[in-house]
Amino acid sequence: MTRALRAELLKLRRPRLLWGSLGALFGFTLLVSILSVATATETAGPRAVPIARLVAADGLTIGFGNASRLVGLVILVLFLSSVTTEYSFGTIRVLLTRQPDRIAVLGGKLVALLVAMTAALLAALLLSVASATVTMLARGLPVDAWFTGAGLGHAAAGYADALVACALYGAFGLAFGVLLRSTVLAVGVMLGWFFMAENIAATIWSDAPHWLPGLLAGVVMAGGTDTVGYWPAFAATLAYLTVAVAVAGVVFARRDVS
Repeated sequence: MTRALRAELLKLRRPRLLWGSLGALFGFTLLVSILSVATATETAGPRAVPIARLVAADGLTIGFGNASRLVGLVILVLFLSSVTTEYSFGTIRVLLTRQPDRIAVLGGKLVALLVAMTAALLAALLLSVASATVTMLARGLPVDAWFTGAGLGHAAAGYADALVACALYGAFGLAFGVLLRSTVLAVGVMLGWFFMAENIAATIWSDAPHWLPGLLAGVVMAGGTDTVGYWPAFAATLAYLTVAVAVAGVVFARRDVS
């Protein structure tokens, strides 16, 4: 698996993939972080963050949390395309010729993607904090509570929650990349599910946030909601993640690559 891991890390350094993924991830994070502060109001609105919450210790990561679903989309597409492009370009046959152990190949790819995701999310968090701080100061709002022990603790917890939530999106991307083998088809299915089907289900089914993976990941990023507790959502998210990786492994190990 070590050789497969090194090979995948080398692939992730390709300029088009590297800068395209980072550009989208950092762009979404920067935009949402700035808007979360810039649109904050004295009273809570449908989409506006109340200033009282923003200046509190946990306000440091509000913008980062608000960007989590768009960031999850970038992670999903990255994991998905890392699999589907192997089939599109026919390089999967070369990989399996040099490394017949399919689980080692897929495992190396998964670990490399998780390492890259971990580093990218940390950079995105730092970018979010910096941009939010500048915007807060431009509005004349205090940031003293952000850089206390409590504020930094919230930032660390928010980063950990983002890792779990984005790993879920990545696992589903990996699984559907293996299942469908087509970038366009797999992206279409995933976008349709996470950004349309789940939102529609949430409006007509009150228990949807308790069961649907994307909504559960959102609960984890929010630290829990009034209707869904943090730890049940965390456990369910890990369960979905494990099942998605297991499905990807079984299908990749047993299915003909021709």
